[in-house]
Amino acid sequence: MTSVVLSLAFHTWADGVPRQMSWSPDRVAQQLCDDPTVDTLLVADPLRSQLARLRRRAVAPDEGFPAGPSRRFVQPRRWRRGDTHDRAGSTRAYQRLDRWLADRNEEAGWPQAVLVTCHPVLAAVADRSRWADVVYYGWDDWLTYPPMAAARDLMAWSYAEMATRDVKVVGVTQAIVDRVGASRSAVVPNGISLADYASPAQTPDWFEAVEKPVAFYAGAMEDRVDVEALEDLARDLPDWSLVLVGHMQDPTRFERLLQQPNVVFHELQPRPEVLAMMAAADVCLVPHRRTPMSVAMSPLKLYEYLAAGAPVVAADLEPMRGVSDRCLLVEPGARLAPTVRRAAQLPRATADEIARFRGDNDWSSRYRDWAAAALGTPRTPGRAGDGHLPLRRGA
Repeated sequence: MTSVVLSLAFHTWADGVPRQMSWSPDRVAQQLCDDPTVDTLLVADPLRSQLARLRRRAVAPDEGFPAGPSRRFVQPRRWRRGDTHDRAGSTRAYQRLDRWLADRNEEAGWPQAVLVTCHPVLAAVADRSRWADVVYYGWDDWLTYPPMAAARDLMAWSYAEMATRDVKVVGVTQAIVDRVGASRSAVVPNGISLADYASPAQTPDWFEAVEKPVAFYAGAMEDRVDVEALEDLARDLPDWSLVLVGHMQDPTRFERLLQQPNVVFHELQPRPEVLAMMAAADVCLVPHRRTPMSVAMSPLKLYEYLAAGAPVVAADLEPMRGVSDRCLLVEPGARLAPTVRRAAQLPRATADEIARFRGDNDWSSRYRDWAAAALGTPRTPGRAGDGHLPLRRGA
């Protein structure tokens, strides 16, 4: 029997609902729920304070979770409001969580489970005697994530502990796997869901009113975005519109860019409409700077752009390479305009090409790779074009 405890980190199950469970930990959780080879599954939200119970929520904590005799959803609680960055305090908190999760699995009468966790500290301190195995799923590199700079020492210690204690690591990029340095490791990149494209939405009215052609970016307006390159692009292509859609995390940094007359910015939009805008854009952009964080990312937007049939201009970073011939790479910091013009002249992807890319990069295929690496589930043959690294030792 395969028994799994999945401990989410940083984002709850309910956080995934408004984004249509589109992020990789959301997809893994859903796939585990639906996997007939997983006999029992306990999915746990990240640690939250007791006071959080009193808050009104727009989404029920377990909305959409397929609860049943072999599927359980739990919410571990503590009195502290947030994580401490102190190693001793964090270790105690996550050792308690580890015991609590193992106890819940045993109380259900389920077999010893594989613990899969997205939290580095929990992976580092888990009691191996109570689990069939311990797996860390690295869907981002928290060691280099700027908002977690205060926890950098704690993250570095957690990575080193995972390597020392032979925790199995599955990361979305080689950079994450290499930074942890575990002897058992595999890379499974991000992916899309075919269901997201089953009923295409309409582009919003404001997008239809934008002057064409359009270079399009969807994502958070944060440190990884090369604002200077986008400013140059707006000036170099005055007859184009540069459309940006996403959460503005750093307004000061983007202020000059938004003053350009051909730049259009909108905050978060409904996900189906964002996918429709990707398909309607002349060129889609992944304008990342080369930073320790960006080289460890597997950008979902890259796969969504290509699944929408759009040509892409992306920073020449390792996770962008070899994904598609329709993704043209530019050295970070170089001017984007010449490559944007070249991408716009590419023939639009045919329906067969789009269908093939979607099939090769759908989470049904990604999950086969993920389950083979994380759970040791035998992998059935996938479609041509699957790109991943097998589980390895001595990396």
